[in-house]
Amino acid sequence: MNSKPNIKNIVFDLGNIIVDVNYRRFTDAMGWSFEDFWRFYESPFFRKFEIGKYTETEFFSELGHYIPLNSGDEQRYRENIHLTFPVRAKTWGIVHWLRLRCRLFLFSNTNSLDFNGVNAWMDLCAPFEAVYTSHEQGHIKPDLAAYRSAEILFHINPSETIFFDDRLENIEGAIRAGWQAKLIKNESELIQTFLNLQLITADEIK
Repeated sequence: MNSKPNIKNIVFDLGNIIVDVNYRRFTDAMGWSFEDFWRFYESPFFRKFEIGKYTETEFFSELGHYIPLNSGDEQRYRENIHLTFPVRAKTWGIVHWLRLRCRLFLFSNTNSLDFNGVNAWMDLCAPFEAVYTSHEQGHIKPDLAAYRSAEILFHINPSETIFFDDRLENIEGAIRAGWQAKLIKNESELIQTFLNLQLITADEIK
């Protein structure tokens, strides 16, 4: 690569980019059936919860149709949900380094319980200039409205922006919106992309 790409803004997805996603770790900690919880996760209700259509009170009421809830389970849920999302330590370190060079943003399809649990555990918002969550904004990737809303929230020029996500449909949505975008399959691929784009050097990650 002969010249450094014109990248001023880096937008990160959350799950399988900055953190891994493993709900079985959470259900094991709760003593619940993973299969029962996963049926709930795959339900239309859960998707609507991610765009703010239901309250947390309604969430736990609906969850009770899939898993018998005992007294204190709501609090235990809040305390343990971060176990679903172990941080990718090397990526997290690089993110803090990149904030000295670029404007960084987080752009996630997520719900209030997951997001607040992770944020309380690892101060997730700290390195980002702004954060877009679907449950707050009411639009979800890959809908074009989500990208346009993110552009307004972040005050970014799409042509100067690169977006990293683990889902092809979200990358395709970003490209339709005029963003540069890269599908990421694992942490090693993300780090190599940073190197290829000259956002970091090999010496800086030794």
